[in-house]
Amino acid sequence: MENLVLTRIDDRLIHGQVMTAWIKNKHAEQVVVVDDTTAKDEYMVEVLETAIPEDIAIGIFTKEEGAQFFSQGLDAPTILLVKGPGAILALVESGIDVGEVDVGGMGARQDRSQLYKNISISPDENSQLKQLLEHGLKVFIQVMPQDKPINIAEYLR
Repeated sequence: MENLVLTRIDDRLIHGQVMTAWIKNKHAEQVVVVDDTTAKDEYMVEVLETAIPEDIAIGIFTKEEGAQFFSQGLDAPTILLVKGPGAILALVESGIDVGEVDVGGMGARQDRSQLYKNISISPDENSQLKQLLEHGLKVFIQVMPQDKPINIAEYLR
């Protein structure tokens, strides 16, 4: 999709790393968060809107709203942020071309096991990442722009 400069999985969504490194590196003018829980939480919406630099537009959508938003095309360089691969899979299955997927941050939780260094996934997320690969997407781990992308396929179970 034209103007989609980064599709990133990061369960922290907007945080210093995204702000300082990825927005500058990708020359993004807007950030779109697609996450059902976050989009329905007024407090979290306000926190994310406050966390983004003033000159960067932000949109926070459910998966359904995100599919509608992206289906209209993008007028500005945009970063898509999601908490997990399920949101990207939903967009892809809705016909949205997200290009490649950067797995940037999926922290340890009780239902997750370590995949690679600080990246942990649940069995469901493992399956969803495999499905993204089956859809022909390039899926890689790259925490920071200066890091070498690592193909995730060889680490999936």
